[in-house]
Amino acid sequence: MGDGLLERLASGDADVRNDAIAEATEAQGQDVVEALAGLMTSPDVGTPARTASAQALARMPDEAGVARLRVLLAHEDSEFRVLAASGLEFHPDPATVDALLDALIDPVNKVRNVAERSLLAMTGVFTEESHRRIAELLDHPVPLTRSPAARLVGAAEIGGLSGRLARMALEDDEWLPRVWSSRALGELGGSDNLEVLEQVATSDEKNRVRAAAVEAIGELRAARSEEILRAVIESDQDEGVKRTAEEALEDLQRGGFDGE
Repeated sequence: MGDGLLERLASGDADVRNDAIAEATEAQGQDVVEALAGLMTSPDVGTPARTASAQALARMPDEAGVARLRVLLAHEDSEFRVLAASGLEFHPDPATVDALLDALIDPVNKVRNVAERSLLAMTGVFTEESHRRIAELLDHPVPLTRSPAARLVGAAEIGGLSGRLARMALEDDEWLPRVWSSRALGELGGSDNLEVLEQVATSDEKNRVRAAAVEAIGELRAARSEEILRAVIESDQDEGVKRTAEEALEDLQRGGFDGE
C-alpha cells in the first residue's frame, strides 16, 4: 500500500482524495476497503468520488472489496444499492452476476436499472445457472423485472429461451415486457421468431410494441423482412411505427439479407 494511502483517502482536498481512490484499485487490506466504503456512503463526498470509490472496491486485486459491494447491494439505503450495482460492473464474474440478478427484483426502479446496465456489460461470464435464474425472472410478477430479464436473454443470446420470449411478446399483459421480448427475439434470430414478430408488428395494440417488433424484423435480415416491413408501412396507422419501418427498411437495403 502506498505511503499514507489511508490518510490521503480521508483528505479534505478533493484532488488528493481522488488520486488516492485511483491508487486504491491496486491496494489490498480491510482498512482500505472500509475507507473506500466510507467514502462511497458519505453524504459529504460528491457523487463522482462516491462512484469512483465503488468502482475502486470492485477493482481491488483481492475479493475483499467486491465482497463489501455485495453487502452494500442489500443496504437499506437505495442510494448505496445504486452505487454498489454501478461499481459491480467492474468485477464481472458469476458471483457478481448472481448478486446483480437479485437486484433486478429491488423495489426501487433506479437500482434495477443500474443492475441491468451492469449485467449487460458482463454477459460473457453468464453461466447455466445465470440462464436458469434469468428464465425464472421472465415469470416475475413485476413487469419492470420481466423486461430486463427479456433484454438479457437477447443480449446473452440464450437461444433456449426463445419460446418463452415469444409467449411474452404475444401474451404479456404489460406493454414494456412485450417491447423487450420483441427486441430480444430480433437479437436471437430464426425463422420461427420472424413469424412471431410479424404477428406482433401487425396486431399489437400498443404502438411502441409494434415499433419494437418492426426494428427486430429489420435486425433479423431474413428473406421476408422486406416484405413485412413494406406491409407495415402501407397498413399501420401510427406515424411513429411507419417511420420506424421505413428506417428499418433503409438499413436492410444498405446491409443486405442474411445469406447474401
